[in-house]
Amino acid sequence: MDPLTQASLGAAVAIACCPRDQTRWAAFIGAVAGAAPDLDVLIRSASDPLLSLQYHRHFTHALISAPLIGLCVAGLFKLLFYRAKVTFREWALYAILGALTHGLLDACTSYGTLLYWPFNYHRESWDLISVIDPLFTLPLAFLTLFAFAWRRPRFAQVALVLCALYFGFCGVQRSKATQMAQQLAEARGHVPQRYSIRPSFGNVLLWRLIYEFEGRYYVDAVSILPGAAPRFYEGTSVEHFTVADAAATVAPESVLGRDIERFRFFSQGFLYQHPTEPDVVGDVRYAMWPDSVVPLWGIRIDPAKADAHTEMVHYRDPSKPSRDRLWEMICGRDVPAQE
Repeated sequence: MDPLTQASLGAAVAIACCPRDQTRWAAFIGAVAGAAPDLDVLIRSASDPLLSLQYHRHFTHALISAPLIGLCVAGLFKLLFYRAKVTFREWALYAILGALTHGLLDACTSYGTLLYWPFNYHRESWDLISVIDPLFTLPLAFLTLFAFAWRRPRFAQVALVLCALYFGFCGVQRSKATQMAQQLAEARGHVPQRYSIRPSFGNVLLWRLIYEFEGRYYVDAVSILPGAAPRFYEGTSVEHFTVADAAATVAPESVLGRDIERFRFFSQGFLYQHPTEPDVVGDVRYAMWPDSVVPLWGIRIDPAKADAHTEMVHYRDPSKPSRDRLWEMICGRDVPAQE
């Protein structure tokens, strides 16, 4: 998730476990350790656009890496703040707790996290929460700030309880969305091979429903407001893109062929050709609107450049009409058809 959320959760967990006189030190080191795994964003290459995708949420986010990250941060704090009345063991405890929260929190999103690296290379994505969610972040951040300012660990403990309750709500919402996707597939006479049910950007009220049936991805959306009837938004379907499709035009051992495989691994196999740009393969999991089949990102496949790295392309639309349409869908209102 975003750095503010990661730092706030790391700080809250550290504060919740510390004596009152160490509240501010625990908050400080917990926040730093909680955000530290995202330093993997520095792994990038101007000539290889997929390198950052490959290594973001990789080894730095694994559970096994948290103690090492925590010890490194604790050692740094011990050197910088040697006059603080905090032992190295206490620094290490707060830092390791903070670092542990990072990968677990990211696994709750739909982006994918190598949580069990190096023993398992599956990208964990529990699809409970968006990568940015103000309803989760703001109470957590403010309660953690109160705990820091007034040296009251109880505020941090309350924040963690609220986080747990919110994740419970997210789970209920996802369960409802999954049931609706199953009902939708049944009404169409489809028996899906797999589903992908994930919240839309910034909320857990509007959900993107994806299922695969006979080589196609069916994409729809549903707004689930507490106390209101669900509101469906019918989307469309697109043909999936497989490794075999790629091999028909690009040699798998070529640079471009390996890039296609890297992008397939990142997207957990949810690949398809852009509806209007057939040389672009997109990640069907993400779009500006949850009922859209225009991807947020993709890679351009040019068989004539098989010995060069692929080009990463983006289709973000932050315009006001786009934001307004998303808001209307979150509220369960009628929206104009996609162009």
